[in-house]
Amino acid sequence: METRRNDTAGVIAAPPLIYGGGMVLGMVIEWIIPIPVYVSQELLFRMLGFILLLGSFVVSLWALRVMSRLKTHVDPYKPTLALAEEGPFRFSRNPIYLSLTCLQLGLGLVLAWPWLWVTLIAVLWLMTHGVIDREEQYLERKFGTQYIRYKERVRRWI
Repeated sequence: METRRNDTAGVIAAPPLIYGGGMVLGMVIEWIIPIPVYVSQELLFRMLGFILLLGSFVVSLWALRVMSRLKTHVDPYKPTLALAEEGPFRFSRNPIYLSLTCLQLGLGLVLAWPWLWVTLIAVLWLMTHGVIDREEQYLERKFGTQYIRYKERVRRWI
């Protein structure tokens, strides 16, 4: 177990800020340069968007509940105290980030704002290289073989 004074992953920014920034940027660009969306099945796309939003809410609450029960931190600037391998963490190593991705996709579908999908590309790049890679290195240092086995069993996203 790692016991250094600076016991964190050293992420570039808090994930909700990265996703929030991507959504705000997408909304601003949509306002300035709207992309008209002509969809013959508008109701179908909106329903899919609402399903993604609902799924995002459910998965994030489930993951937060598991982390709370394990008494580990959600905040990436605080030490990870336990490795979450149950609940939604059985299907994804990053269920909260997956839920934030579904939130942005779902909003883009419900509002018919394609710029939210475009900015999601940059968000996912930042999340992969500035957050997830760093967290995985940190968790491997901290939990060793236990985390390596977990990585072999469970996919990064889904």
